[in-house]
Amino acid sequence: MIKWISIIILSVLSMTISVEAQEKSLVKTEVTTSIFQSDSLIGLAKSLLGVPYCYGGITPAGFDCSGFVNYVFSSFGFSIPRSSADMADYGIEIPLDSCRKGDIILFAGSNALKRPVGHAGIVISNMDEPLKFIHSATSNKRGIIITAFDAFDYYKTRFVKVIRVFNPLNDGSDEP
Repeated sequence: MIKWISIIILSVLSMTISVEAQEKSLVKTEVTTSIFQSDSLIGLAKSLLGVPYCYGGITPAGFDCSGFVNYVFSSFGFSIPRSSADMADYGIEIPLDSCRKGDIILFAGSNALKRPVGHAGIVISNMDEPLKFIHSATSNKRGIIITAFDAFDYYKTRFVKVIRVFNPLNDGSDEP
């Protein structure tokens, strides 16, 4: 009898350890998928460098800032809002010092004193690197460019927030 109880206990423990190992493997796979996904997302964004600025533009023929962000994310199955103002109410807000590749960075529009979001870009740097983002710039109709956050007071004074659309435990669906 004691022998059978011992066998049953060992079987239950073995199953528990097996389930825990499977769960850890699943989390590792999801983190790896997320890193791969953000690298792929940034790769697509960088492939569009130099595409001209076009007010209301949503295609590689020309983008405005939110059209560019929307195009890149929708290419990976994310259904994010089309306007930068609506993006402000989407995703999970992340502290500036915790942002990473694939996060969306949001800024006030041309008037720094008014705080509604009017500009959006995609973070392309890792947490341990100086913050850089890719966006469609309206000034001189430069189009898709990479900008260092600290390079100009223009962006620092207009910074509103960073949002995360996907994270290591996300499967790439619409919800963060």
